[in-house]
Order: sequence, then structure tokens, then C-alpha cells
Amino acid sequence: MGFKAARNLALIGAGLLAASGCANVHRMAFGPCHNTTVTLYFETGSDTVTDVGQQIVTLTANRLKACPVKDLKLLGLADPTGTPQNNLELSQRRAQNVLNAFVKAGLSIPHYTLVAAGQKGAVQANGAVEPLRRQVDVTVVVGR
Repeated sequence: MGFKAARNLALIGAGLLAASGCANVHRMAFGPCHNTTVTLYFETGSDTVTDVGQQIVTLTANRLKACPVKDLKLLGLADPTGTPQNNLELSQRRAQNVLNAFVKAGLSIPHYTLVAAGQKGAVQANGAVEPLRRQVDVTVVVGR
């Protein structure tokens, strides 16, 4: 099985598990209203939310619609393919597109923090590249 097929299978599994409140979801309390973290991955050079990413957004938003959401924190990342400036802009667009997907899915977001890190941290000290840095990490902070 190739990398792309394995990644897609993992993403589908993550989406299904997110629907049940597991995988890539950190529970802070019992019930549907708790802080939740999900990660959405992107194709190389793309800022388009994938079908699997959209499913994760929809499932997460549906589960949290009745909750008092206080904040949405988005961290856009990129791998080192391309120039640092282009990767910074790409990570910004990725995070913005994920924010737009949550809004479109109907999640009430009174406040959000959007950070674009570009390729910063994508290359390890030994020169190894972190290919799964094509992502946006999202944390939904729920109030009480």
C-alpha cells in the first residue's frame, strides 16, 4: 500500500472515529461538550480542505453545535516544499479555509485565533523532512 493510500485510509478512520468522539480528539470532560482537538491534512501545495477533512469538520461541528463554544484555535502548517514565504502564505490559507469550513458547517464561533507557521519546524536537525506537516491543527475551546 502506498503512502497516499495509507494516509487516506488513516484519515477515513480518523473521520469515523471522530464521529464517535475518539481519534485525534482529546477529551476534557464527559458528554458532547468538551474541548476538542482535530487535525486536517492537505495534499502537497494545496489549501483545499479534502473530502475527509470536510467530513471531520462536519462531524465535529455537529457534535458541538449545542455547546457553548468560546474559542476556535487554528494552527496552519506546511512542509518545506517551495519557498518559506509561499509556505507561510499557504499555511495561512489552509487555516482560513478550515475556519470557513467550520462556519459553513454551522458552528457558532464567537472568537478565533488563527496562526500560520509555514514550514517552521518542518525540517529536523538531522535534515529529515516532516511530510505530514501539511496540516491544520484545530482546537475548539468549550466554556461552561
